[in-house]
Amino acid sequence: MISGRVLIVSNRREVVAELEPIIRAGDHLPSVVPDGEEAMLMLDDGMVPDVVISDLGCERSFNGISYVQRFRQLNRTGAHLVVTEPGAPFTGASGSAQPDRFAVLPRPFRPDDVRATLEGAISRVEEDFRALRSEVWRSMDRLRREVADARGEMVQALAMTIAARDRYMQGHCDRVAEGCRTVALALHISDDDTRLLMQAARLHEIGKISVPVELLQKTEPLTADELERIRSHPRVGADIVRGVSSLRRLAPLIERHMTDYAELSNHLSPASPEFLLIGILRVVDVWDAMNSARSYRPAMPRAYWEQFLRAGAGTRFHPQAVDALLRAVPEHESA
Repeated sequence: MISGRVLIVSNRREVVAELEPIIRAGDHLPSVVPDGEEAMLMLDDGMVPDVVISDLGCERSFNGISYVQRFRQLNRTGAHLVVTEPGAPFTGASGSAQPDRFAVLPRPFRPDDVRATLEGAISRVEEDFRALRSEVWRSMDRLRREVADARGEMVQALAMTIAARDRYMQGHCDRVAEGCRTVALALHISDDDTRLLMQAARLHEIGKISVPVELLQKTEPLTADELERIRSHPRVGADIVRGVSSLRRLAPLIERHMTDYAELSNHLSPASPEFLLIGILRVVDVWDAMNSARSYRPAMPRAYWEQFLRAGAGTRFHPQAVDALLRAVPEHESA
């Protein structure tokens, strides 16, 4: 049984003197306040007991009686006991537990009865706490699933926005996400980080909504200004997802997915989980881009992109990500 925290609300010294030894003998911790107003202050300070004992025989017993309601709000599993005197308006039956957790301690006290009533109350608190804890865990699990579903729907909606603006982006983000999942599996990335990586992959082009469509689909060589505008899309995309609290963790992956491996350590610690995730996203994004037709060129053969990735491993690209991707894509397959 747990050691309970017991609050005695009474200004009668003789009642407190009789109850405290019984409470301590059961390895419980008693606290004493003279009236309900002091009890309310104690509750508001965050000192919430497991059991409250209200002395209905003292003159100040009903001062600030709203503390009982406050106690029930703060401790759904808490128990409430009352001390009654012979001839008082309410006497009740010794030790009887009412449906609202109300039990009676008649005076003069019989230590064995007081101890049994108190132990019964503490036991019920412990049982209800276990039940409540299970309920809370189930509710948290439900909430996590609902949040994950909502976040997934939001990511999907934003990804569709990207594809709707540029026909060359149709399928690209999904292919990159799937490629990232394959590489993450090969590198034994945790499930949580893999989900984060795949969401970032689906949104890594979101910043291109700030770039005119005609510029994205231009077949002639780009000017320096045009090239700079397109290359700024990771920063724009990161700013977009930072504005959505549930997607904020994606921001560094999106912002740095075009950053060279050799330069990335200037922005992130190589020991951070994001460092490898960004490395994977960069490699898979480049791999799919070379395997896909663009307005200005056809898809490139494996001989070209494999040599390109191998040559850039350790400088432009994360070497582990390059190695894992090349092992994951069979010789006869393209993107």
